[in-house]
Order: sequence, then structure tokens, then C-alpha cells
Amino acid sequence: MSLMRPIHWLLCVAATAVLVVRGEPIRILTTLPAIHSWAANVAGDSARVDNLLPADVGPHDFQFRPADIRKLAGADVVFVNGLGVDGWLDRAIASGATKPGRRVVTVTDGLKSSLIHEVPELEVGAGPANATEVRHGESAHGHGSAEALPNPHVWLDPVQARHCVSNILATLVAADPANADGYSRRATAYLKELEALDTEIHAAVGRFSDRRIVTFHDAFPYFCRRYGLELVGVIEEVPSVDPSPKYLASLLSAMRRNNVRVIFTEPQFNARLARRLAEDLKITIAELDVLETGRPSRTFYADGMRRNLKSLEAALR
Repeated sequence: MSLMRPIHWLLCVAATAVLVVRGEPIRILTTLPAIHSWAANVAGDSARVDNLLPADVGPHDFQFRPADIRKLAGADVVFVNGLGVDGWLDRAIASGATKPGRRVVTVTDGLKSSLIHEVPELEVGAGPANATEVRHGESAHGHGSAEALPNPHVWLDPVQARHCVSNILATLVAADPANADGYSRRATAYLKELEALDTEIHAAVGRFSDRRIVTFHDAFPYFCRRYGLELVGVIEEVPSVDPSPKYLASLLSAMRRNNVRVIFTEPQFNARLARRLAEDLKITIAELDVLETGRPSRTFYADGMRRNLKSLEAALR
């Protein structure tokens, strides 16, 4: 798939109005630290990039404060992930936190054919039935929509990340044509970095002796699909909803049947339940970061992906 298809470029440009040159850098606002990292690498010193989420607050727990409303009101371009994970921004915009000429751009636009909707099924009858019991009409990923939304965690696949970066580039070139050359130059260099990151992960996973994993949430299907890992199951099908005893019994059975050796927790959530399962099965616990929280920086994304790779290497090689 070409990341810079002409038709996709034109659609992005058409959707973004050229902003008035004001003698100061344009102001970019992002919703997630991974998106901030991508935008900061493209923007360089030509634009100011801020992230909406505090470093210790995830998108599932975020609530607007007055300072956040001011950030939104002052932004020229807002980059969102979409797919339900940052839908709270829509409500803020609808409430009047807007300015003339600002554009809200969904960086995942154009990925429809590669999105994942389903969650891992443990066995016939166990997964979907239990999901119906706990969701009560929510989406498969706990974002509150009656319509099943795709899994939003596309940023954990560096190839999908490259697509999002190309959308960011197209937007900034259209919004700030005076600095288009700089945006293009930096984006080209960063896309090569992400390509090298993908190659690095492929090479490392190719050396794994075991590829079966269980994660805390259904956050890693794109990563698993990209690198050939087998996602046997997840502990919490819906974020912050405790799994039923029936579901946990099915998960334990699937883990025994597949000889799973490690459970991956997430730093943002209590690992109590994961520890209990690991004790029952006499297996180990490791950690994978979903990269939904953290202090935003240009290196946030690549650093986080490499930390996850090291954790996988230690557990599965």
C-alpha cells in the first residue's frame, strides 16, 4: 500500500483550509502522545505542538479542564486518532470551543480496509456470550457506542503509523504552505525512521521461540497481525469491566491448551488479576505499554515501541 497516494493527498488537502499567515508558528493540538510524537517530528520548529492529555491520564479517563478548553480554542489544527478513542473532543467542539479556520483532522483516515473489529474468541459460545452480558450495547472496545467500532489502537503498528504521518504531512503542507518544504523534508526522514523501526521489530520477532501471548486489554491486535504473534486472549474484554468467572475459566482453559508462558500487563492498570492468573498457571508476568499515556516528546513513540520490543524479547526468546 502506498503511503503517499495522490488521491489520498488531494483528499487531505481539500479537507484543510489554508490558514492565515500570522508571523508566528501555527498551533497544533494532538489528543494522544503517540500522535504528538508524529506531529512534532513533522513540524520541527515551524509549528508549536501541544498534547491535550496530561502525562498521567489516559483517553478513557480524560475530562476537560478550563486550561484544556483554552488549548483547544487556540489551536489552528487538531489531530485526533478517531475510531472512538478520543470521541470526547467532539462534545467539546460542539459546545463552542472553536475558532475560524481551524481544522480537526483524523489521522487514521484512509485505513478503513485494514481496521480490525473482532476481539479474540476463546472458544465457541464463551467469548461473545460473555461480551453481551457485560457490554450492554457498548462497542467491542468499551467506548460507549451502540455501533461496534473498530479497534482504535492502530498506532501500535509502525506501518499504520506511517500512514498517519503522511496524513499529518498533507494537512500541515495545506495549512502552512510557507513551511511546506520543511514539513516534507522532516516527514520523509521520519517515515524512514518508522520504516527502520518496523524492520527492526520484524527481525527481532523472527528470532522468538514462542509467539503466543495474552494481554490485559485488546490493544495489540494490529501489532500481533503485523509481526505474526498469536493473541490467545485478553483479560479484560472491556476496559475497567471485570471479567466474569465464566470468561476467566475459558481464558485459563485457552492458556493451558495453548501453553501460554507469559501474561502481559499494562502500566496504566492494576495487575492484581493478571498476577492471580499467573500464580494459578505458574507462569510469568511482563509488561507492554499501550502508549496511551506518558510525557509527550518527539521520541515518545519510537522509544515506547522499542521498550515493548525488549519486553517481548525477554519473555519470548
